[in-house]
Amino acid sequence: MIEGKHYELKFSEETIFTNYLRSISKSFCPFLGPSENKNLLYATQYSLSGSDIKELQSQMFYYGVIHTEKLRKMRRSIPNKGDSLLVCENVIFKLPEELQCIDGKELFSWPHWTLKTLYTDVGVMFGKFWVGEKDTSRDNIPITEPPSNFFSIRSAIKTSDPYFFKKAPQLLPTLINSFDDVRDIHTHLLPGNCSIDDFQSMNEHNYYDVALEWAKKFI
Repeated sequence: MIEGKHYELKFSEETIFTNYLRSISKSFCPFLGPSENKNLLYATQYSLSGSDIKELQSQMFYYGVIHTEKLRKMRRSIPNKGDSLLVCENVIFKLPEELQCIDGKELFSWPHWTLKTLYTDVGVMFGKFWVGEKDTSRDNIPITEPPSNFFSIRSAIKTSDPYFFKKAPQLLPTLINSFDDVRDIHTHLLPGNCSIDDFQSMNEHNYYDVALEWAKKFI
């Protein structure tokens, strides 16, 4: 993948990442098949930089915000409501060579939680996947290990997604009552002149630190 390029993914493509998505679409994530079929499955890859885990986490959060806002705009632009809910943004992260062995669960923990607390209210879900992750499905079947570190961002499905809130039951009412009314959910947190559409702006204003402290209140 070309750095930062927004790709539409097709299961007919023989790449490591699409092969992985195709394999988990058959058992673990039935959402992916309809998304791919409607040409609404996307991926973008970014190379992270930094010397410690917090630097990587802040960058993951900023890219997560940018692509979540992209998803929100895209689903509003699709007339058919059923199709609009199938938009899926996969944000892939390449780690610095010296941090390749970092613990994936720890790496994703706080950026994922911060995004989850911000966006559950507007019906957005975040999957987190990392190299070496070992997990099982709801039926206790081993899931194929991810070939990449990535967020998978999609619309919430209220009938089935409560399963993913077992460790965060305090957010479940927010999920059930979620509705995207187009509002800017960052307004109450953003430092002056900080733009959520601009990675550099969020980075310069240390927006991740602000959002993280707010998100910790929901633990």
